[in-house]
Amino acid sequence: MAETGKRECLRRRWAAMGRGERLVLRAYFGLMRVIPESLAVALARRRARTRPGEENAERAPERVARGMPRRPEGRVVWLHSIGPGDSTANLTLARALLGEAADLTCLITTRTAEGQKVFARLAEESDGRVIVMLAPLDLYRATRRFLDHWRFDLAIYGEGDMWPNALRGLAAAGVPVALVNGQFNGRLGRLVGRRPVPGRWAMAHFDLLHVFRGECVEEAGNWVRPGCEVVHHPNLKMDAPAPRIDDALLGEMRARWGDAPVFVCGSVADNEIDTLLDAFCRARQAVPGMKLILVPRWKEQGETIAATARARGWTVPRRAVEGLPGAEDPLFIADSYGEMGTWFEMAFGVFMGHTLFGGIGHNPYEAIARQRPILSGSITPLLPADYTYLVDMGLCRITPDAESIARGMIDYHQAMQEGDDRFAAFRAAQGFSHDLARRLLALMTDRPG
Repeated sequence: MAETGKRECLRRRWAAMGRGERLVLRAYFGLMRVIPESLAVALARRRARTRPGEENAERAPERVARGMPRRPEGRVVWLHSIGPGDSTANLTLARALLGEAADLTCLITTRTAEGQKVFARLAEESDGRVIVMLAPLDLYRATRRFLDHWRFDLAIYGEGDMWPNALRGLAAAGVPVALVNGQFNGRLGRLVGRRPVPGRWAMAHFDLLHVFRGECVEEAGNWVRPGCEVVHHPNLKMDAPAPRIDDALLGEMRARWGDAPVFVCGSVADNEIDTLLDAFCRARQAVPGMKLILVPRWKEQGETIAATARARGWTVPRRAVEGLPGAEDPLFIADSYGEMGTWFEMAFGVFMGHTLFGGIGHNPYEAIARQRPILSGSITPLLPADYTYLVDMGLCRITPDAESIARGMIDYHQAMQEGDDRFAAFRAAQGFSHDLARRLLALMTDRPG
C-alpha cells in the first residue's frame, strides 16, 4: 500500500507541473538517452587533467557504470554524496549502518574524486563491506546498468545531488530512498527552491528525510509526500569520531609547556598569519603565559609562515625542523600531517583557518568532535549552513579581524576557567547516528516482497 501511495503521489506531482516544466524534464530525459557514453568518458578523462580533485582519468569508466566490481551476496545499501564536505556525514552514517547490520554492504559513490579519500580508511578496514566508486553520470543507460547491477535494498543521498534518471529508476525498482542531513536553509533548499513544483516531484521520491534544524521539520511538510518519515537529529557530522590523539606527542608537549593555556589556529592560510599574530599579541595581555600553535593547511607552508613570524621578532620552532618547542617558546608551527587531533586536544579553543579574506573554509567538525569551541573569520562559502548551525548552537563565533579574534580567545579562556560546559548537549546527543541507521534499516524491512 505504501508503495502504491508513493507512485500515486509521484503521478500527481508530475501532473501538477506546468507544461513548460514537464517539457524541460522530458527534453532532459531524451538528451540523457542520446549522449554517447564514449564521449562522457573522454570528457571525464580530459577534465581529470585540469581538475584532478573532481575526476580520475583511470576510473573514468565508472562515470558510465563500467568496470564495476561484482555485487556481493546479501543486502546492499547505496550512499551518495558530492565531495569531502557532505561525505563526512555519510562516513558517520556508513559506520553506524555497518555496526547495526552484520550482513550489510555499503556501496559509496561520490560526485568528485576528492570525496573518495574520506572513505579510504573505512574501505580498508571493512573486510570488503565497503565499496567506493565514482558516481555514474545520469545518462539513461549508465544509470540503468548501475541500478540493475547492484540491485540496491536502500538508497541514501547525502544533503542533495539527486538526479532525475536515478530517482525514476529507484522508484521503478521499488527501492526505498532516503535523504540525510537535509538543509532547507542550505544546499537542499537551493536545489528544490529554484523550481518548486519539479522540486516537490523530486522530493516525493523519498521515504525518509533527516533534517538537523528544528525549523526544517515544519518546512519539510511543504516538500515531502504524505507517508515520508521526517527525522530530526543533529547534523551527522556531529557524530563523527574525533581525530586521533598521539598520546606520546601529547605527553611531550605537556612536559614542555605544562599547564600553560594553548590556543590553536588550524589549517591556516599564509595571508592570515599577520592577523592571527596581532590577535595573539592582544590576547596575551589578558591571558598571561598563553601559547599559540599555528597549523598550516599544507606542511610546505611552514617556512613561509615562520618567515612572517620572524619578521615580527618571534622565535619560531617548527615541527618539521626542531621537532617540538621549548618551554619558553610562546609560538609553535605544527607543519606536519596526521597530528591535528593532538593539537586540538591541547587547546582551550581553535581558530579555523582559510576563513579570513574570502577563504573557502575548512571542516569545523574535527575541532567540535574534540569538544573545542571554534572561531571563524566568516561564514564560509564552502560550508555556510554548517558554520551557521554551529554559531546557533553557541559552538562557533564569527571573528573577522584581529580585535574580534583576540576577544574570542580571551572569552573562551575565561569560559574554560569558569567551567562553562557548552558541549553538554553535544555529549548527550552522541550516538544518534545509530538511531538514524536503525530507522533507515527499517525501510528495508518494510519493503514489499
